Amino acid sequence: MRRLLSVLFVVSCVVLSVSGCATTSAPPQTRALVVEAEPSTALEAGVAMLTARGFVIRRADVDLGDVEAVLAVRPTLDVRYRLEAIEQGTRITLSGQRGGQPVPPYVFDTLLIDIQERLGELP
Repeated sequence: MRRLLSVLFVVSCVVLSVSGCATTSAPPQTRALVVEAEPSTALEAGVAMLTARGFVIRRADVDLGDVEAVLAVRPTLDVRYRLEAIEQGTRITLSGQRGGQPVPPYVFDTLLIDIQERLGELP
């Protein structure tokens, strides 16, 4: 009986020590672009671009200039589209995660080019 209790104690200590380990995900990396358009126009262009590419809009807050969208691929791609009114126009920032890991910023380059095209601001 004592042996069984000792084994159970050791096993429970091992289980508790392993379950106490937590992993933290890295912060999302962003890619930003400044456009001359008003924030509302940039928001419309961003939502149109995301839906045209197959993203589903989870949440869009016009007042905050914040959109969350997901692309149902394996692993899923979660994208955050944020807007900030600045003196020169609007700063658009994209970030995202794929499978719980941050997406490299270069992935958003084609999305930002698409937004520039929709706004008529390609160089």
